[in-house]
Amino acid sequence: MPGPGSPETGDVRERVSSLARLPRLFVGNPADAQVATSGGALLMGGGQDVDDAFRWMLARCAGGDVVVLRTAGTDAYNRYLFSLGHVDSVETLFVSSRETAADPRIAMLVRQAEAIFITGGDQAEYIRAWAGTPLASALGWAVEHGAVIGGTSAGLMVLSEFVFAASAGTVSSTEALADPYSPRVTLVRSPFPLAMLHDVVGDSHFAARDRMGRLVAFMARCAADGWSAAPRGLGVDEATALLVEPDGRAAVVGAGAVYALDAAAGPESCRPGQPLTWRGVRVARLRNQAVLEVPTWTAEGADVYTISVVGGILSGDTSGVYVR
Repeated sequence: MPGPGSPETGDVRERVSSLARLPRLFVGNPADAQVATSGGALLMGGGQDVDDAFRWMLARCAGGDVVVLRTAGTDAYNRYLFSLGHVDSVETLFVSSRETAADPRIAMLVRQAEAIFITGGDQAEYIRAWAGTPLASALGWAVEHGAVIGGTSAGLMVLSEFVFAASAGTVSSTEALADPYSPRVTLVRSPFPLAMLHDVVGDSHFAARDRMGRLVAFMARCAADGWSAAPRGLGVDEATALLVEPDGRAAVVGAGAVYALDAAAGPESCRPGQPLTWRGVRVARLRNQAVLEVPTWTAEGADVYTISVVGGILSGDTSGVYVR
């Protein structure tokens, strides 16, 4: 997808030759497609993949090239995605070290892609290996120039502006609410955030792993540490995706729900070694075909209710959502 300012121009044979020594796992045409794309973001909550979400992503890449990024696993997405829609190619790149993330050939493939998908795995590994590298720059360039981007599970989480990095392991809702500054509550700014997810911290596997409490704690930390005056939380269930158009209008597809959180005021008490207190956190629960207007954080067709945390205990109108 070469465009204004792109270094990836010139003879196709030269580009293919430059990749000769890079182990490549792909299906389709190895040459770079030259098509116009329409952008957008696919945010999936992990677990079972949502076919309709991927069909949406592939349609938006207009028959171009798809790059799948991961640090470990298999190339199973290649055949799966290639069979779902008309695309020029699907290629999986395993980038598990900073040395690989600095390889200009990796950056070139990402810049050429019309669609980029970050798989599930360990967001701590993505941040450790990719932050501040040519790969991270290439991701930003591709999105700015119209590539559609997606992620599931850990791949979703690294796309919001604020990221639970899991660099000290995971954290439960109970632990995060009891002490939002627990050593396990490791938050960082994304090395490649989406502009449409400004002020947002995301979480995946949401209801299945009881993550409402910890998402509220993550938001509280973003406010208390001065990262955002109005932090927003985005929780996505397994087998569920939020499909975000470039203008910020986003539809839910899949079997579960998406949870959009915000609050009119910041937390009342968010201090190291003390339980969180934060009353009046608004939750909009959106199910299949409901719409979230991301720029305004307003929802259509959603269940809207309020939860509160007092002394580390989460309560309120749960509207069918499990909370402690």
